[in-house]
Amino acid sequence: MLRYQSILWIVLLLLASFRAMAQDECEVALNRATDEFNAGHLYVIPSILSDCLQKNQNKEWRQRAFLLLSETYLLLEDPFNAENSYLEVLRANPEFVTDEKRDPIDLVYLSSKFTTTPIFTLFAKAGANVSFVHTILDRQAADGNQQNLLRPGGQAGVGVEWNYNDHLSLMLEGTYVFSSYKQRVSGIYGRDLADIYDRQSWARVPLSIKYSDDQGKYRPYVYLGASLDVLLGDRVTITYSDRNYNPTADRVENIDRESPVLKFKPKRNMLNRSWHIGGGVKYKVNLDYVFVDLRYSFGLTNLVDANNSIYDYDDSSPRTSEGFQSDAEAALRWGYVDDLFRMDHLYLSVGYIHPLYKPRKLKKARSKSVMRNLKKQDHVTTEK
Repeated sequence: MLRYQSILWIVLLLLASFRAMAQDECEVALNRATDEFNAGHLYVIPSILSDCLQKNQNKEWRQRAFLLLSETYLLLEDPFNAENSYLEVLRANPEFVTDEKRDPIDLVYLSSKFTTTPIFTLFAKAGANVSFVHTILDRQAADGNQQNLLRPGGQAGVGVEWNYNDHLSLMLEGTYVFSSYKQRVSGIYGRDLADIYDRQSWARVPLSIKYSDDQGKYRPYVYLGASLDVLLGDRVTITYSDRNYNPTADRVENIDRESPVLKFKPKRNMLNRSWHIGGGVKYKVNLDYVFVDLRYSFGLTNLVDANNSIYDYDDSSPRTSEGFQSDAEAALRWGYVDDLFRMDHLYLSVGYIHPLYKPRKLKKARSKSVMRNLKKQDHVTTEK
């Protein structure tokens, strides 16, 4: 076994050595081609670089080599090969940008014919959330004071962006959300207390319009959109504290009861709508990004199916059968009937963005912007 491992290590070391030697040879070839370019010997440059362009896949080297070829073909008045070479520059480095102060003007003009803006961008994210309950109609049968308490939830999702340009994009997501809240009702019949713990699972499909910065390591963004929200499940646990006065002991005694997990999905509207606003910042990591995102979602619909608040109606059973009116445990045994309410959510997520870069030639070159930048530079130079 050790013998085979040793052979494997030797093979790997040899491959690494050969690769390093090939890269050194290509670096020598590129230096030679650069010297020939500076000397004005343009016709020999493609042949000097030809072999290395076939075998060297180092992106930094390929960027420099094809950039030299682009300048060479421009001077040779060969626009076809100049454009093909510049396209290879962008494939090696999709974020390469020419500089009017550094690069020849004909190369800057050539660059205005191309874009690498990703048509589509993929992302994934996960995080935590809290839910805010807003009562539309109070329907509690007994008098009492209600208090909605925050409980943590979580979410995970994936999405895709269609990029209209470097700033504007249309964002479509698919997100699984677990949300929860706790409602405390005190003073029931004067002194009883009930805690209602509600856990919901959702499939949400948000669609947003997004505006992003496209410069720098840190790139802020904001967005606005709407979402179709499908309720997948809803489980409720009720803890009831029955506080009775014992005249013999002259004190209030508690009798605490906890319900089993009650399924409230039949008491809810399955399809709901919401709109949201959000923003965040993405941090550049090589050609990808990591991001932190904060979003607030406003529920637009009442979550409660008023017809099923007490009984769970089974429409598949005849109305004359016992199956038509089924589980009423929450209302009859635990004395709880839902208020009509909607829910807002606050989401905090972290995620990863992977742009699908596609270097391509524009139908219409952006040469006007190049001219504006040059005029600005000439104006500044004249003033100095």
